[in-house]
Amino acid sequence: MTLGATAAAATPASPTAQACRLVLIDGQRIFRQALRVLLSTEDGFAVVGEAGQRSEAFELIANLQPDVVITDLHLTEGSGVQLIEDIRAHFPKVAFLVLTGVRARDSAAAARKAGAMGYLLKECGRSELRSALHAIAAGRRYRPRTPMSSTRMRADLSGFGNRAAYLTERQRLILRSVARGHPTRQIAQMLGVSVRAVQKQRERLRITLQLDGTAALTRFALREGFAE
Repeated sequence: MTLGATAAAATPASPTAQACRLVLIDGQRIFRQALRVLLSTEDGFAVVGEAGQRSEAFELIANLQPDVVITDLHLTEGSGVQLIEDIRAHFPKVAFLVLTGVRARDSAAAARKAGAMGYLLKECGRSELRSALHAIAAGRRYRPRTPMSSTRMRADLSGFGNRAAYLTERQRLILRSVARGHPTRQIAQMLGVSVRAVQKQRERLRITLQLDGTAALTRFALREGFAE
């Protein structure tokens, strides 16, 4: 369950000098809390803050400048990939580990291009998360032990059709327009709404369908036959 806007929380912890300082960024508060509890039992790591929104995350990271940030890709105010790019531009020493439910190679590639040192699915085990954090804390990139197979990925993507069944009529109209190559301004004119309204709907579509970026949204719309 994805919660709405959540307040950023900085924990005034006093980790040892050797501890790797972590910040957690995820829109699901209960997931952040569970992850914090799990990491509290790991020697050498200390969670010093957490946030659920991109704007809060930027301010929190800027203030704390942690060693590693664990972030989801889909945040309530935008993309985790963009967050990585923005933070790395200002604080290049901050390392990122993506921990997400998005099983898509283009998303993983975009995250790595933005500067992420590792990309894990939330279904990973505790030992793999530990391995990834140790590698990244040591300045090394981490690759999953079991690469995402194309067969598994195709099976996962087939579930998108079911998600499409729950879209509103307005969202379906927007998807149809996206599939036909109409720009945002033209879509707004056709629907009689503001450009901003269409942009918000497109962002909600990406979050609902777990897609990262316009290209992925367009591919989905074409694959599901919205251009017809």
